[in-house]
Amino acid sequence: MPKALGFVLRELFYTLLLILGVTALMYMLFNLMPGTFLGKGSGLKGYVDLIKRLLTLKFGVSPVTGIDIRSLVFPAFKNTVILTVGSLFISVIISVPIGIFSAFRGFKSYSWPFVVLSYILSSIPVFYFGYFVIYIFSRHYGYLPIYRPFVEVQRNPFITYVIPIFVLGLSNDSVSEIVRLVTNELNRVMGTDYVVASKARGENVLMGAMYEGILIPLISIVFSKVPYIIGGAVIVEYVFNWPGMGRLAFQSTLQRDLPVLLVIAFLSILIVRAGMIIKDILLYYISPKEL
Repeated sequence: MPKALGFVLRELFYTLLLILGVTALMYMLFNLMPGTFLGKGSGLKGYVDLIKRLLTLKFGVSPVTGIDIRSLVFPAFKNTVILTVGSLFISVIISVPIGIFSAFRGFKSYSWPFVVLSYILSSIPVFYFGYFVIYIFSRHYGYLPIYRPFVEVQRNPFITYVIPIFVLGLSNDSVSEIVRLVTNELNRVMGTDYVVASKARGENVLMGAMYEGILIPLISIVFSKVPYIIGGAVIVEYVFNWPGMGRLAFQSTLQRDLPVLLVIAFLSILIVRAGMIIKDILLYYISPKEL
């Protein structure tokens, strides 16, 4: 337990260093622009004041809209977390069965179409795939609505989550990468001497092989995809008019709302680092030697 506590404290320290580095770079770049972007001094004193307000979540008021920044970014933060977690879940529940099926059945006539489909989905740009899904399921057949402010969200707040989550979960490269990882790792484990001997004795080694072969690398690759998912979420949020941090960052860039951009970067760091810490904690409890 002391080792785990020390690990968590170390990761929190690294998170703080990352926050300081990213915010310092953005602070210097923003201050090179005409005008003072926060309106509360510049130089080291202004940066220290900025860090205090970020760490205490007292972000202040947007100089462009005059709205409290917390009321802007916190709902967007929640929606981006829903989109990120949901898309990762979709990627896992689709790719893991395909990888297991491909590993145990081989690249045969009834398994290769699923593998090829996973690579095709991963290669389609999320921008085109998003508009294609909107046309088929929303415009043409009308099965699933897309997000419209104050309309579907009030009537059914969950139905509008379906299309963006599925598009981001299928069109990022996580699906094909997880399929390849699961297939290769299971083939490696199933070819080891003790598994071959266990199968010869008639023992069921499927669950043990799956646990040893794919659990640890699967956890590692899924949580390492969080930064890429957030990057893809920017496009998905723009395509689907999804009120997340990516769409808010795009609007703030057009409006030169620099304080909001800095808060979005701060919260994005928290999401990424939280994913990395959760990954390492899970690996510690599954296999302490992984840390």
